[in-house]
Amino acid sequence: MKKYKLILFSTLSLLITPVYANDNAEQLFNERCAACHSINDNSHITLRERLQEKAPTLYYAGNKFNRAWLQTWLAAPSKIRPGGYSFFNNVNVTDEGDVIDESKITTHIAVNSTLAALLTDYLMAQTPKSDLIALEKVTLGKINRSLGSKDFNKFKGCGSCHQDEEGYGGVSGPQLYESIQRLQPEFIASYTRNPEAWDPKTLMPNRHLNDNSIKKLLNYLNVISQ
Repeated sequence: MKKYKLILFSTLSLLITPVYANDNAEQLFNERCAACHSINDNSHITLRERLQEKAPTLYYAGNKFNRAWLQTWLAAPSKIRPGGYSFFNNVNVTDEGDVIDESKITTHIAVNSTLAALLTDYLMAQTPKSDLIALEKVTLGKINRSLGSKDFNKFKGCGSCHQDEEGYGGVSGPQLYESIQRLQPEFIASYTRNPEAWDPKTLMPNRHLNDNSIKKLLNYLNVISQ
């Protein structure tokens, strides 16, 4: 009797669980991701629309993420932005500083390893800004950690929005102490050089950094990501 119940349960599971193939990964994205993420050209987005977004655009995901990280993360997502994507609504300003209202932070859905692989293949095929990536020639190196931290926080001001160590730094931007695992170095360089070229209504300021300054930043991110 137990054997029959097991067979029946397995059969029902196949009937109610959608089966996806490589040629309908877009359907999978639309069903699981599109409610929050855009995958369309965002070059004409207004500031109002930008502030109403629930999650980052995935329009150029294939030029942004490292494949191995993305596939692993989709199966077991963790927090990337301490204050959440809509940090204006998630952070309370107090006399002691900004305090994150954790009750407003949403948890990203997880998918099984098979669906994670399909979604990763689909997202890594989204490469509309490859010309910007082609302009960057990055070779990751090392930098003194203390000097790199000073440059990151004091000279470049990155620490006002980003954390270079868990629990230390800003909460409005994504944490950067794992950025080299998460992001393609060429994307980091290009986005830092000209953020508006990637996201016309980005909230990240353009510091107009030269090649040497961008190299120092990447080397520091390389050091803290290990």
